[in-house]
Amino acid sequence: MQGNFRHIGNACVMATLASLITISQHAQAFEGGISPYPASATGDNIASMPPFPGLFALQQFNYSFSNGLYGNDGSKLPVPFHSSVATEVTRLLASYPFEFYGARFYSQLVIPVVSLHTTVAGQHSSQNGLSNITVSPLIIDWRPTRELSFAAGLDLALETGSYSATKASVAVGYTSLQPVFAARYDQPGGIDIGISNRLLLNQRNSTTNYSSGDAYLGEFEAGWHLGHWKLGVVGSYLNQYSNDTQNGATVASGYRTRSFGFGPSIVYDAGPVKVNLNYQQGLYAANTSKSNNVWLNVAIPLL
Repeated sequence: MQGNFRHIGNACVMATLASLITISQHAQAFEGGISPYPASATGDNIASMPPFPGLFALQQFNYSFSNGLYGNDGSKLPVPFHSSVATEVTRLLASYPFEFYGARFYSQLVIPVVSLHTTVAGQHSSQNGLSNITVSPLIIDWRPTRELSFAAGLDLALETGSYSATKASVAVGYTSLQPVFAARYDQPGGIDIGISNRLLLNQRNSTTNYSSGDAYLGEFEAGWHLGHWKLGVVGSYLNQYSNDTQNGATVASGYRTRSFGFGPSIVYDAGPVKVNLNYQQGLYAANTSKSNNVWLNVAIPLL
Protein backbone atom coordinates (compact mmCIF):
# COMPACT_ATOMS: atom_id res chain seq x y z
CA MET A 1 0.00 0.00 0.00
CA GLN A 2 0.93 3.61 -0.28
CA GLY A 3 2.75 5.40 2.49
CA ASN A 4 0.38 5.95 5.44
CA PHE A 5 0.58 8.66 8.09
CA ARG A 6 -2.78 8.27 9.79
CA HIS A 7 -3.45 10.38 12.89
CA ILE A 8 0.09 11.64 13.28
CA GLY A 9 -1.11 13.93 16.08
CA ASN A 10 -1.99 10.88 18.17
CA ALA A 11 1.36 9.24 17.52
CA CYS A 12 3.53 12.31 18.21
CA VAL A 13 2.39 13.58 21.59
CA MET A 14 5.59 15.24 22.68
CA ALA A 15 5.27 19.00 22.96
CA THR A 16 8.52 19.55 21.09
CA LEU A 17 6.94 17.97 17.99
CA ALA A 18 3.75 20.03 18.01
CA SER A 19 4.75 22.25 15.12
CA LEU A 20 5.64 19.24 12.95
CA ILE A 21 2.31 17.60 13.72
CA THR A 22 0.40 20.70 12.63
CA ILE A 23 2.24 20.78 9.31
CA SER A 24 1.73 17.07 8.65
CA GLN A 25 -1.98 17.20 9.37
CA HIS A 26 -2.34 19.78 6.60
CA ALA A 27 -0.66 17.30 4.24
CA GLN A 28 -3.49 14.80 4.49
CA ALA A 29 -6.32 14.09 2.11
CA PHE A 30 -8.19 10.82 2.14
CA GLU A 31 -8.59 9.75 5.74
CA GLY A 32 -5.15 9.12 7.17
CA GLY A 33 -3.50 10.01 3.86
CA ILE A 34 -4.04 6.56 2.32
CA SER A 35 -5.88 5.57 -0.85
CA PRO A 36 -8.27 2.57 -0.70
CA TYR A 37 -6.54 1.28 -3.86
CA PRO A 38 -2.75 1.32 -4.36
CA ALA A 39 -2.27 3.44 -7.48
CA SER A 40 0.56 1.32 -8.91
CA ALA A 41 -1.01 -2.13 -8.44
CA THR A 42 -2.40 -2.89 -11.92
CA GLY A 43 0.95 -2.57 -13.68
CA ASP A 44 0.99 -4.59 -16.91
CA ASN A 45 -2.30 -6.37 -16.14
CA ILE A 46 -4.65 -3.94 -17.93
CA ALA A 47 -7.58 -5.60 -19.76
CA SER A 48 -5.51 -8.79 -19.70
CA MET A 49 -8.05 -11.56 -19.16
CA PRO A 50 -7.59 -15.25 -20.10
CA PRO A 51 -9.74 -15.96 -23.19
CA PHE A 52 -10.74 -19.44 -22.00
CA PRO A 53 -12.49 -20.88 -18.90
CA GLY A 54 -10.72 -21.90 -15.72
CA LEU A 55 -9.41 -20.71 -12.38
CA PHE A 56 -6.34 -18.48 -12.38
CA ALA A 57 -4.07 -16.86 -9.80
CA LEU A 58 -2.06 -13.67 -9.95
CA GLN A 59 0.47 -13.53 -7.13
CA GLN A 60 1.80 -10.02 -6.50
CA PHE A 61 4.75 -9.00 -4.33
CA ASN A 62 5.34 -5.32 -3.66
CA TYR A 63 7.88 -3.24 -1.78
CA SER A 64 7.10 0.45 -1.41
CA PHE A 65 9.13 3.16 0.30
CA SER A 66 8.84 6.90 0.84
CA ASN A 67 11.04 9.54 2.44
CA GLY A 68 8.82 12.59 2.51
CA LEU A 69 5.40 14.19 2.93
CA TYR A 70 4.19 16.65 0.32
CA GLY A 71 1.83 19.60 0.75
CA ASN A 72 -1.05 20.96 -1.27
CA ASP A 73 1.27 22.66 -3.78
CA GLY A 74 3.37 19.52 -4.28
CA SER A 75 6.34 20.80 -2.29
CA LYS A 76 8.09 18.63 0.27
CA LEU A 77 7.24 19.46 3.88
CA PRO A 78 9.90 19.90 6.59
CA VAL A 79 8.72 16.80 8.47
CA PRO A 80 11.22 13.95 9.06
CA PHE A 81 9.29 11.04 7.55
CA HIS A 82 9.96 7.55 6.26
CA SER A 83 7.71 4.64 5.41
CA SER A 84 8.31 1.15 4.08
CA VAL A 85 5.59 -1.29 3.07
CA ALA A 86 5.87 -4.96 2.07
CA THR A 87 2.76 -6.45 0.49
CA GLU A 88 1.74 -9.88 -0.74
CA VAL A 89 -1.46 -9.99 -2.79
CA THR A 90 -3.30 -13.09 -3.99
CA ARG A 91 -5.76 -12.46 -6.83
CA LEU A 92 -8.03 -15.39 -7.74
CA LEU A 93 -9.85 -15.08 -11.06
CA ALA A 94 -12.67 -17.37 -12.22
CA SER A 95 -13.29 -17.42 -15.98
CA TYR A 96 -16.72 -18.80 -16.85
CA PRO A 97 -17.27 -21.33 -19.69
CA PHE A 98 -19.69 -19.30 -21.83
CA GLU A 99 -19.80 -16.24 -24.07
CA PHE A 100 -22.48 -13.73 -25.02
CA TYR A 101 -22.07 -11.82 -28.28
CA GLY A 102 -18.32 -12.23 -28.05
CA ALA A 103 -18.06 -11.17 -24.40
CA ARG A 104 -16.58 -13.37 -21.68
CA PHE A 105 -17.41 -13.18 -17.97
CA TYR A 106 -15.25 -13.37 -14.85
CA SER A 107 -15.28 -12.95 -11.06
CA GLN A 108 -12.35 -12.00 -8.82
CA LEU A 109 -11.25 -12.19 -5.20
CA VAL A 110 -8.28 -10.11 -3.98
CA ILE A 111 -6.59 -10.86 -0.63
CA PRO A 112 -3.76 -8.48 0.41
CA VAL A 113 -1.47 -8.99 3.41
CA VAL A 114 0.62 -5.96 4.40
CA SER A 115 3.55 -5.12 6.68
CA LEU A 116 3.76 -1.37 7.33
CA HIS A 117 6.53 0.58 9.08
CA THR A 118 6.49 4.36 9.50
CA THR A 119 8.72 6.88 11.23
CA VAL A 120 7.52 10.45 11.75
CA ALA A 121 9.85 12.88 13.52
CA GLY A 122 11.58 9.99 15.30
CA GLN A 123 8.33 8.27 16.38
CA HIS A 124 8.07 4.71 15.07
CA SER A 125 4.92 2.75 14.23
CA SER A 126 4.46 -0.74 12.79
CA GLN A 127 1.49 -2.87 11.87
CA ASN A 128 1.14 -6.21 10.10
CA GLY A 129 -2.04 -7.86 8.92
CA LEU A 130 -4.80 -8.26 6.42
CA SER A 131 -5.73 -5.23 4.34
CA ASN A 132 -9.07 -4.58 2.64
CA ILE A 133 -10.36 -7.63 0.74
CA THR A 134 -11.74 -6.80 -2.71
CA VAL A 135 -14.50 -8.70 -4.49
CA SER A 136 -15.35 -8.26 -8.18
CA PRO A 137 -18.69 -10.05 -8.67
CA LEU A 138 -18.74 -9.59 -12.45
CA ILE A 139 -16.07 -8.53 -14.94
CA ILE A 140 -16.91 -8.39 -18.65
CA ASP A 141 -14.21 -8.72 -21.31
CA TRP A 142 -15.01 -8.09 -24.97
CA ARG A 143 -12.58 -8.61 -27.83
CA PRO A 144 -13.85 -7.27 -31.16
CA THR A 145 -10.55 -8.22 -32.83
CA ARG A 146 -7.53 -10.34 -31.93
CA GLU A 147 -5.55 -7.22 -30.97
CA LEU A 148 -8.22 -5.05 -29.30
CA SER A 149 -9.87 -5.78 -25.94
CA PHE A 150 -12.14 -3.93 -23.52
CA ALA A 151 -12.84 -4.83 -19.89
CA ALA A 152 -15.38 -3.40 -17.44
CA GLY A 153 -16.40 -4.31 -13.92
CA LEU A 154 -17.10 -3.17 -10.38
CA ASP A 155 -14.57 -3.77 -7.60
CA LEU A 156 -15.90 -3.72 -4.04
CA ALA A 157 -13.07 -2.92 -1.61
CA LEU A 158 -14.70 -4.10 1.60
CA GLU A 159 -14.41 -2.73 5.13
CA THR A 160 -12.17 -5.55 6.31
CA GLY A 161 -8.69 -6.01 7.65
CA SER A 162 -6.47 -4.67 10.41
CA TYR A 163 -7.83 -1.15 10.78
CA SER A 164 -7.15 1.22 13.67
CA ALA A 165 -8.57 4.71 14.10
CA THR A 166 -5.68 5.76 16.35
CA LYS A 167 -2.52 4.66 14.53
CA ALA A 168 -1.06 3.88 11.13
CA SER A 169 -3.03 1.01 9.60
CA VAL A 170 -2.69 -1.50 6.79
CA ALA A 171 -6.40 -1.11 5.95
CA VAL A 172 -8.91 1.70 5.59
CA GLY A 173 -12.01 1.65 7.80
CA TYR A 174 -14.61 1.98 5.08
CA THR A 175 -15.93 0.37 1.90
CA SER A 176 -14.94 1.78 -1.50
CA LEU A 177 -16.99 1.17 -4.67
CA GLN A 178 -14.71 1.15 -7.70
CA PRO A 179 -16.13 0.95 -11.24
CA VAL A 180 -13.38 0.15 -13.75
CA PHE A 181 -13.17 0.46 -17.54
CA ALA A 182 -10.02 -0.57 -19.41
CA ALA A 183 -8.92 -0.82 -23.03
CA ARG A 184 -5.89 -2.46 -24.62
CA TYR A 185 -4.34 -2.84 -28.08
CA ASP A 186 -1.88 -5.75 -28.10
CA GLN A 187 -0.30 -6.69 -31.41
CA PRO A 188 1.62 -10.02 -31.36
CA GLY A 189 5.24 -9.32 -32.17
CA GLY A 190 4.63 -5.56 -32.03
CA ILE A 191 3.24 -2.75 -29.92
CA ASP A 192 1.18 -3.24 -26.77
CA ILE A 193 -0.59 -0.29 -25.14
CA GLY A 194 -3.36 -0.12 -22.53
CA ILE A 195 -5.16 2.23 -20.16
CA SER A 196 -7.33 1.55 -17.12
CA ASN A 197 -9.83 4.08 -15.71
CA ARG A 198 -11.03 3.61 -12.13
CA LEU A 199 -13.27 5.68 -9.87
CA LEU A 200 -12.85 5.48 -6.09
CA LEU A 201 -16.31 6.13 -4.63
CA ASN A 202 -15.51 6.08 -0.93
CA GLN A 203 -18.15 5.39 1.70
CA ARG A 204 -18.34 6.81 5.23
CA ASN A 205 -16.16 5.38 7.97
CA SER A 206 -18.69 4.47 10.67
CA THR A 207 -16.00 4.48 13.38
CA THR A 208 -14.83 8.06 12.80
CA ASN A 209 -17.80 9.44 10.81
CA TYR A 210 -15.22 10.55 8.24
CA SER A 211 -15.86 10.40 4.49
CA SER A 212 -12.81 10.45 2.24
CA GLY A 213 -13.30 12.32 -1.03
CA ASP A 214 -13.89 10.49 -4.29
CA ALA A 215 -11.07 10.13 -6.83
CA TYR A 216 -10.12 9.14 -10.35
CA LEU A 217 -7.25 6.72 -10.95
CA GLY A 218 -5.75 6.27 -14.40
CA GLU A 219 -3.17 3.53 -14.98
CA PHE A 220 -1.32 2.86 -18.23
CA GLU A 221 1.19 0.53 -19.83
CA ALA A 222 3.05 0.50 -23.13
CA GLY A 223 5.61 -1.90 -24.54
CA TRP A 224 7.02 -3.83 -27.47
CA HIS A 225 7.10 -7.62 -27.85
CA LEU A 226 10.44 -9.32 -28.47
CA GLY A 227 9.62 -13.03 -28.69
CA HIS A 228 8.59 -14.23 -25.23
CA TRP A 229 9.78 -10.93 -23.75
CA LYS A 230 8.20 -7.49 -23.65
CA LEU A 231 10.00 -4.29 -22.70
CA GLY A 232 8.03 -1.20 -21.78
CA VAL A 233 6.79 1.24 -19.18
CA VAL A 234 3.95 1.43 -16.66
CA GLY A 235 2.52 4.29 -14.63
CA SER A 236 -0.41 5.79 -12.76
CA TYR A 237 -2.14 9.11 -12.08
CA LEU A 238 -4.38 9.65 -9.03
CA ASN A 239 -6.58 12.73 -8.65
CA GLN A 240 -8.99 13.22 -5.75
CA TYR A 241 -11.80 15.41 -7.09
CA SER A 242 -14.00 16.00 -4.03
CA ASN A 243 -13.27 17.17 -0.49
CA ASP A 244 -13.08 15.00 2.61
CA THR A 245 -15.92 15.54 5.10
CA GLN A 246 -16.46 14.64 8.74
CA ASN A 247 -19.80 14.86 10.56
CA GLY A 248 -21.18 16.50 7.42
CA ALA A 249 -18.63 19.35 7.38
CA THR A 250 -15.82 19.82 4.84
CA VAL A 251 -12.33 19.00 6.12
CA ALA A 252 -9.58 21.34 4.83
CA SER A 253 -11.38 22.49 1.68
CA GLY A 254 -9.22 22.10 -1.42
CA TYR A 255 -6.71 19.76 0.22
CA ARG A 256 -6.95 16.71 -2.03
CA THR A 257 -4.62 13.81 -2.80
CA ARG A 258 -2.82 13.79 -6.15
CA SER A 259 0.05 11.59 -7.32
CA PHE A 260 1.88 10.47 -10.43
CA GLY A 261 4.28 7.54 -10.84
CA PHE A 262 6.13 6.12 -13.82
CA GLY A 263 8.83 3.57 -14.58
CA PRO A 264 10.20 0.61 -16.58
CA SER A 265 8.58 -2.79 -16.98
CA ILE A 266 9.77 -6.16 -18.25
CA VAL A 267 7.52 -9.14 -19.01
CA TYR A 268 8.33 -12.78 -19.73
CA ASP A 269 5.42 -14.74 -21.19
CA ALA A 270 6.00 -18.50 -21.10
CA GLY A 271 2.49 -19.45 -22.21
CA PRO A 272 0.60 -20.62 -19.12
CA VAL A 273 2.93 -18.66 -16.81
CA LYS A 274 3.52 -14.92 -17.14
CA VAL A 275 6.00 -12.91 -15.05
CA ASN A 276 6.17 -9.12 -14.84
CA LEU A 277 8.72 -7.04 -12.93
CA ASN A 278 8.24 -3.28 -12.81
CA TYR A 279 9.45 -0.26 -10.89
CA GLN A 280 7.37 2.91 -10.55
CA GLN A 281 9.13 6.03 -9.34
CA GLY A 282 6.98 8.54 -7.46
CA LEU A 283 7.42 11.72 -9.53
CA TYR A 284 4.72 13.95 -8.01
CA ALA A 285 2.63 13.96 -4.83
CA ALA A 286 0.29 16.41 -3.11
CA ASN A 287 -1.26 15.90 0.33
CA THR A 288 0.32 12.48 0.63
CA SER A 289 3.73 10.79 0.58
CA LYS A 290 5.66 10.22 -2.64
CA SER A 291 5.89 6.43 -2.93
CA ASN A 292 8.35 4.40 -5.00
CA ASN A 293 7.16 0.88 -5.85
CA VAL A 294 8.74 -2.38 -6.96
CA TRP A 295 6.25 -5.01 -8.17
CA LEU A 296 6.79 -8.68 -9.04
CA ASN A 297 3.68 -10.25 -10.59
CA VAL A 298 3.34 -13.96 -11.42
CA ALA A 299 0.22 -15.22 -13.24
CA ILE A 300 -0.48 -18.96 -13.32
CA PRO A 301 -3.47 -21.21 -14.18
CA LEU A 302 -4.85 -23.30 -11.32
CA LEU A 303 -7.57 -25.31 -13.06
